Amino acid sequence: MAVVVLLVSGEGAVAQYLPERALVREGNTQFERRNYRTALNRYNEALECDSTSYEAAYNRANAYHHLKLTSPADSTLKWEVANEYFEYIARDTLLTTVQRAETLRNLGESLFTQQRYEAALNSFRESLLLNPDDRETKHNYVLTKRIVDQKRHQQQQQDQQNQDQQQQGDGGGGGQNDQQQDQQQDEQQNQNNEQQNDQNKNQDQQQDNKGQDDKQQDKNQQQENDPNNPNEQPNEGDDEREGQAPPPQGISREEQERMLDAIQAEEDKTQDKLKEGEKVLVIPGKKNW
Repeated sequence: MAVVVLLVSGEGAVAQYLPERALVREGNTQFERRNYRTALNRYNEALECDSTSYEAAYNRANAYHHLKLTSPADSTLKWEVANEYFEYIARDTLLTTVQRAETLRNLGESLFTQQRYEAALNSFRESLLLNPDDRETKHNYVLTKRIVDQKRHQQQQQDQQNQDQQQQGDGGGGGQNDQQQDQQQDEQQNQNNEQQNDQNKNQDQQQDNKGQDDKQQDKNQQQENDPNNPNEQPNEGDDEREGQAPPPQGISREEQERMLDAIQAEEDKTQDKLKEGEKVLVIPGKKNW
């Protein structure tokens, strides 16, 4: 979009007595020849003579804008500087309504060139509020608003798409987390079941061992209570305590000693067998699973 440039030059005999007017007129000549850098220098010189010159400030902003367009490789030229030049003019309280409207229109065209469409649209709107009859500003406003509305619609679609993808991602991630949690719970349950089975088997083994011990203890008790048990050993003083008859008078002490030795030997054999039985009981049996 071409930028509408309004060049203001001093005219009349007054220009001969005001150096800034002469500089502005020379800058306008260079601008028309598209020598934008030279024109920019003349406008800056005019502002050094009179910083309040609206013509010099306005044409300087336009010259800088065109110089930036025609010299994109020049890194010393900044779009921000062009914008500042237009904004500087718009803050001038001595401007007429038409002058401020023209300044805001040119600022909007500069922002439009930088593809800053939202800011450009605001500048065109402010310009139209000051001068609603300006056809060029109306055209620029309609064109810029169409672009802004299109970009807003595209941004809304993109935001909605991103939101949908995020919700799908959250849903998929939640399902995956649930699956992992279920798997961990199953593994934990299996471990608990194995531990419980081991505890039950240990308890069963202990009960079996206890049953064997009880059986052996009952057997020993029966042997002790059996009066015909040859392994029962009489203790000294039992005759008097229990009221039993003393040993026969015909058995000598030596024979009594031999009998005691034989009984002790039998008792030793019984104890060895019990010990062997206990060793067998503590050996774990083969697993049946």
